[in-house]
Amino acid sequence: MVTAIIVIAAIPVIAATVLCYFANKTFARGGKVYELDEVLKDSPGQLDRIEEGKNELANMPFEKHSITSHDGLHLVGRLYRAEGETNKYIICMHGYRSSGEDFTCAMGFFMSQGYNVLSVDQRAHGGSEGKWITFGVKERYDALSWCNYLISAFGDGIKIILDGLSMGATTVLMASGLDLPDNVKGVIADCGFTSPWDIVTEVARRDMHIPKFPLLYLMIPTVKLLCGFGLKEASTIDAVKKSKLPILFVHGLADDFVPHEMSVLAYNSRPENSRLVSVENATHGMSFVVDEERCKKELSYFLNEATEKGHF
Repeated sequence: MVTAIIVIAAIPVIAATVLCYFANKTFARGGKVYELDEVLKDSPGQLDRIEEGKNELANMPFEKHSITSHDGLHLVGRLYRAEGETNKYIICMHGYRSSGEDFTCAMGFFMSQGYNVLSVDQRAHGGSEGKWITFGVKERYDALSWCNYLISAFGDGIKIILDGLSMGATTVLMASGLDLPDNVKGVIADCGFTSPWDIVTEVARRDMHIPKFPLLYLMIPTVKLLCGFGLKEASTIDAVKKSKLPILFVHGLADDFVPHEMSVLAYNSRPENSRLVSVENATHGMSFVVDEERCKKELSYFLNEATEKGHF
């Protein structure tokens, strides 16, 4: 009887320990989880293109910039300047446990289109402070802060595009539903997930065969208490419905990490003034590398229409 009581009493403690472990493993600042060498081992041409982009980026001069987030974190970014004078800026938000190298292949293209590129370290990544990665929930306000910073630093006449890949795409899509300054002219979202809850439950189901009930539902209060945000607090679908900005969605049809359907759902929530580009044979974040010609064409058209005309 005593043993049974001890076991029963220990269940909540064990459950809490497991929940905190998974929350820390998923949301705490950490190392890379998406190893390109392994992912692209059967696609050496794509890996070579990415390495070429990294080498180009390493030789580009940049200026260091920093801001303080709405909740007191020191956030950093690198500003790469296009040739000549320009009032156009792209803010690039990288993916989960990644870096600005997510945009190595596109960086030179953006600059050739006359855009200065601000590549930021999202909170809890790189040189930016923060313990918890919040999957776009708090990062959306960081995107707003970076917009306001650029305007204060470079003038009221600048034009801004928000661009994100993977979790960065979720960040900029969620930011699109905020009260952004009129200087923000459009959003580019490459393979973003619809919400923290959606991607956590998708990965748990697909990779770990964990059903939503009861463990994942218990993650909701755990994450709120431990990490300070809600798994269901924000979604790209709700944000896009509110947004009036032109949006270009890009997603690989062979993405086995963030389902292509998540971009479809966000796009369908407000297809007006938006476009969805689905790239054949592209895995997660690889659309630009797999079909660079098509992506450049789509991006060039979007940038011109959004920045110069205010619609797409």
